[in-house]
Amino acid sequence: MKPKHSGFTLIELMIVVVLISIIATIAVPGFQSMIESNRLTSTANGTLGLLNYARSEAVKRGEPVQVQPRNGDLKEGLEVRLVSAESTADPIRVSDKMPGDVTLTIPSPGTLPMLFSGRGERLGDNNVTYRLCPGNGRPGVDIVVNRGGQANRAETDPGCS
Repeated sequence: MKPKHSGFTLIELMIVVVLISIIATIAVPGFQSMIESNRLTSTANGTLGLLNYARSEAVKRGEPVQVQPRNGDLKEGLEVRLVSAESTADPIRVSDKMPGDVTLTIPSPGTLPMLFSGRGERLGDNNVTYRLCPGNGRPGVDIVVNRGGQANRAETDPGCS
């Protein structure tokens, strides 16, 4: 009697490799989209948290606080500073750099730095909008700070720019 050999044939292994490559081809674009979506959501939550923190610090300290781009560049993120502090003083809070293709813009000109009074109100006439775009043509997020200092988020139009 001949011993029975167990194992896989070359054809069976080739079929498994083809199936894995088909599944990977379908899954990878969806995974990349999910990663970009999570980056946008995380950045929007961080920006909203930073703005709320700036307002609460202004109220807590009873003095004006400003939100401005880090090193003068929105791609570097935002920072919170006391208005009374020297310009060389360390910021009291700093956000992370914009991840991946996520961009931060401020569509309304002349609104930087944004100031919160010691009562938590935003100083200035109009609402200030911070626009976060994912860089893939999908809708982004607008964070709008009203005159009362409240920050709210809303989805932007498709093709965020």
